[in-house]
Amino acid sequence: MINRETASFRDNKATVYSVSGKILRKVNYLKNIDFNEFLNSNFYKKNSKNIIKTFILDANQINKLSIPYEKNTIWLEHERLDEIIYPYELTFNQLKDSALLFLNLYIDAIENSYDIIDASAYNIQFKNNHPVFIDLGSFAKPKKDSEIIWHKQFCENYLAPLLIKSKTNINFNDIFKGNLNGIDLKLASKILPFSSFFNFNILTNIHLHSILNSKISSSTHKSKKIVKKNKLSLKQKVLIAKSLKNTIDNLKTQKSSYWSNYSKINSYSKEDYLKKEKCVSEFVKSEGAKNILDLGCNDGNFSNVCFNSGAKKIVGIDSDLDALDKAYLNFKIKNLNFSCLYQNFSNPSAGIGWNNKERLSFTERFEKKFDGVICLAFIHHICISNNVPLDMFVDYLGSFSNNFLMEFVSKDDEMVQNLLRNKDNLINNYNLEEFKKIILRKNYKIVSEYSLTSSRTLIHFKK
Repeated sequence: MINRETASFRDNKATVYSVSGKILRKVNYLKNIDFNEFLNSNFYKKNSKNIIKTFILDANQINKLSIPYEKNTIWLEHERLDEIIYPYELTFNQLKDSALLFLNLYIDAIENSYDIIDASAYNIQFKNNHPVFIDLGSFAKPKKDSEIIWHKQFCENYLAPLLIKSKTNINFNDIFKGNLNGIDLKLASKILPFSSFFNFNILTNIHLHSILNSKISSSTHKSKKIVKKNKLSLKQKVLIAKSLKNTIDNLKTQKSSYWSNYSKINSYSKEDYLKKEKCVSEFVKSEGAKNILDLGCNDGNFSNVCFNSGAKKIVGIDSDLDALDKAYLNFKIKNLNFSCLYQNFSNPSAGIGWNNKERLSFTERFEKKFDGVICLAFIHHICISNNVPLDMFVDYLGSFSNNFLMEFVSKDDEMVQNLLRNKDNLINNYNLEEFKKIILRKNYKIVSEYSLTSSRTLIHFKK
């Protein structure tokens, strides 16, 4: 079966397909660069870790895959990535690393007689915590005197979100999620503090850029005039990219949240915390779990326990972006295969874009991908804070795996008591015995049960 990827329909000269588990790109070689030359260039070889691994299929490989012949067409095969993560699911430093990779790649491309015409943040994914550019259809031959085609897109996808987090400490993620194309510059200009008008790069790339866009839109609709864009030399393009790189490189986040230090200041005694780590380690070892989902991963401490116990790949989920960013930076230094995603589990990423399929939901991308899930001190944030019934929560967990280590936090717990204020009468049947009945009723078996504290119990259950 040849299936076009749901996000690949806007560029009909370099469309991506899924064929027999392989990721292929059909390229019109009359309208693209010479990919044989490109894939053998010093530029591609130099950036082998920064650009998705790719090769051209020969006639025999095409025949084996039963791909129909089309005139003026070649087929590329890309390395298949384990998961696709969207920019509104990234932490500040993930998006920053993605932006810097794009700018470095663009500068290097210009200096090696290539151009990049698309700055969509969706075009950069993460492999082993390292950003990788995946859209080879965005490479083109450079034109000496032309505008920077990607500039507005880069400012909406990268610069505006990063500035909002850095200058106001407002998370960009939910704002970005509301617009497939990034954060509108007019909105970004209104959110950023008045002091940002005195920074030349922010003034020109955000504030004045926003005003110019409004004028262009207005004049285009009223008089239908053709708007002339500034023509730049290749040297000027590189200077602009380097200026953007310097601005982004110097951006930092502000004070961390409470949860980003939770592993150091939590309510467990040292002995109980060590017991919890031991239970997590035994779960991973006894099940031989290699690919793990860590729900409510916080700063990644228990993901680290999983790695030390034999796990090879972990996806960490949390709604606290400061804690998640800390996890990203920690595992980046350790060079471990850890992917972190921002998700509010009461409102996870939905399918958006054309026909709600251009960008797939979180569940669609990660369904049944894991041989183990650790869900520690997480359930009360969903079932108590958001009034989600226990059986619905268990059903949703079952979307991702058949094997779970769950820390059940009872109503007696101090944390839950805080969450229960003014809503105790809304929570029915939230207790450990009811939870065990539900998982048994849903055809799980309880492998082990361990009382961590008087109000917290670790339960290992599986299909």
